[in-house]
Amino acid sequence: KILAGSPRRSSCQSGEPVAENLQGSSMLRASASSSRVGAASRARSAWGAVSRATRPLIRFASTNDSDVDSDELVRTQHFRLSPLAHPLKAKPSLERMTKMAYEAAEMSMANKVGRQQNHIWSREELIEKLDTYKDVHTPVTFSDHVMHSIMYYGLYHPFNFITGYREVNPSPLSIEWRLIILESFAGVPGFVAAGFRHFRSLRLLQKDYGWIGTLLEEAENERMHLLVCMKMFKASSLTRTLCLGAQVGLTPFLMLVYFIKPKALHRFVGYLEQTACHTYHNIIVHVETPGTDLHKAWAHLDAPDIAKGYWHLSDDAKWVDTLKCMYADESNHRDVNHTFASMEADDPNPFVHKHAEDAAKAWKMIEAEAQAAKAQKAHGTS
Repeated sequence: KILAGSPRRSSCQSGEPVAENLQGSSMLRASASSSRVGAASRARSAWGAVSRATRPLIRFASTNDSDVDSDELVRTQHFRLSPLAHPLKAKPSLERMTKMAYEAAEMSMANKVGRQQNHIWSREELIEKLDTYKDVHTPVTFSDHVMHSIMYYGLYHPFNFITGYREVNPSPLSIEWRLIILESFAGVPGFVAAGFRHFRSLRLLQKDYGWIGTLLEEAENERMHLLVCMKMFKASSLTRTLCLGAQVGLTPFLMLVYFIKPKALHRFVGYLEQTACHTYHNIIVHVETPGTDLHKAWAHLDAPDIAKGYWHLSDDAKWVDTLKCMYADESNHRDVNHTFASMEADDPNPFVHKHAEDAAKAWKMIEAEAQAAKAQKAHGTS
């Protein structure tokens, strides 16, 4: 129907067979070489017919002719702008979640089941981990002594002075920006190490033996610590400046160390986590001790929703319960990095199966919570 109004028509458009149009030409060529020339001529003729037949389609698709049925127009709109689904299903079928909706569903979004699953700590495990705050590694090699000196004399003690932190009855303000700065930096080494091992695996065409997943989970865990702290505290301009300076100044140092000697960086992180365990344990003790500044300011605070979703805490969990989970995470990072510092780069990761166990435990908890909610709903309607 579209082609009927075209001012330019080929033999194909008029209904004449292509073979009849080329019959005279074929009869004039009898030799094998002339046959090949005729084949080429027929191909050019057919291509010309297709080109001439296409022009009216394009022209009619771009006009508003009333004689042309709209259903037969050529659609030139890109599939991402159209309401139609792409045949390869490249167009997302789910609606995008807005930032406001994400913030409203903070507890469910913090649940890492099926992603970088963190360990869900039981009460017994927390008690056991809290008893390990004095576990430290004694430097052995030259690089161990260097990393230990950088950590304690180059970072830890100056950091205490800058933040105004004191071990005896620390003030809430000194702890607030200390935790923000600490967690903003603690999330860097794991990601740096994972990135280096990722490129190393690609470059050498070798397996990573399971290290990358553990390192990425560590980085994600530290980032979640920071987000939890940001729900409880407000970061001042000075705090944000120190976070920026720590990341800009220390990230190149971490990359250089891992490039030269990966074991040294893991040892450095182990020492960093030792200081974190010491700090968190001291904070928890003061929060639970009546009469201290931290007890007055924090003992009554509820755990934020993001912490309840991430560690699957109860609805009545307190802020100190969140601090205990953060301490347990730091103690785990301490042990993992000291272990990595004692291993060769191509040794299998001994913590691989632990991730699967954490995921299975989280799934069981989710199923139990769903069954409990279902039973409670059924009991309420009966």
